Parts: sequence; C-alpha cells; structure tokens
Amino acid sequence: IAHAVEGLYAVDGNPIVSLMAEEGIRALAAALPKGKAGQDEALYGAWLCGTVLGSVAMALHHKLCHVLGGTFDLPHAESHTVVLPHATAYNAPSSTEAMQRIARALGAPTAEQGLYDLARSLGAPLSLKDIGMPEAGLDKAADIAVSNPYPNPRKLEREAIRALLHDAYFGRRPA
Repeated sequence: IAHAVEGLYAVDGNPIVSLMAEEGIRALAAALPKGKAGQDEALYGAWLCGTVLGSVAMALHHKLCHVLGGTFDLPHAESHTVVLPHATAYNAPSSTEAMQRIARALGAPTAEQGLYDLARSLGAPLSLKDIGMPEAGLDKAADIAVSNPYPNPRKLEREAIRALLHDAYFGRRPA
C-alpha cells in the first residue's frame, strides 16, 4: 500500500499510475481483512502497487523506512506499516488530491486515519517502540532523513519530521 500511496503524489506521477495506485490500495484494503479467502484480490492489489513502485519515484515515507531499517535494523514490513499513516499525514497539506483518492480507496474520512485504522483492524504493529526502535534514536533518524532527501510534495522540515517520528514511536493515531 505504501508504494501506491507515494505513487499518488510522486513528482513523476501520471494519470495511469494514479489509477493503478488507487485501485491497488482499494484491492489490498478489501482483501487483507479476509485472510486466505482474499488472496486473489490481495495478489491483484500487490501487483498493482508493485507496478506503481517500478514506475515512479518514492518520497518521504520510503526515505524514513530506509533510514529506520538500515540504521536501527527494524523489520521492513512492520516499519512501513507503522510509518505510513504518519508520513501520509505529514504530506496531506501538500497533496490534497492524492489524499482524497487514498481516503476513497480505503472508505475512510481521511487517508492517514484510514491507513492507521486498517493496520489496527489487522492487528499490525502501530508503534516504532513495539518493533524495536530505541527512543534515543529518533533525533538521529530525523537528521539522516533530511540530510539526503527523496523528492517529496511537502518540504522536509527537520522538527516536523522529528515530531512525525515521535508520534510513530508511540503509535498515536493521526488527527
């Protein structure tokens, strides 16, 4: 889902990628709660999201997850699950059309809350703390994230990134 979310506000996005991204989010969000019974729809959604990843540049969310995994040895999928609602909330003011499409695909009032609520409903981890992130590493992670940024719809501000990581560390639901 993270690939599709970032594909919707990618600097090199296009209408076809946006269609695949929205449909990929919708398919995965519908399939995951079904477990094995939703596997065909999950594979369809995963294919769409993977195609989006191969077609456009990723942004802040992926930068943060690469930093967290590479620097703190956090698990890949769980890092993405925890960070995605927070990175989405960070970018929401600068990518309103993308946020509307994400929310619509999730059947949620907002993109960031829909992503958080989906993860919670699946019993996925919701906090960096729960997947092994040391609280003392939040400043280091924020510094690395802004030192060599990926293209992003919202300008990267170190203190705002630090606040994003703080919220993700404690698993706060985005407002």
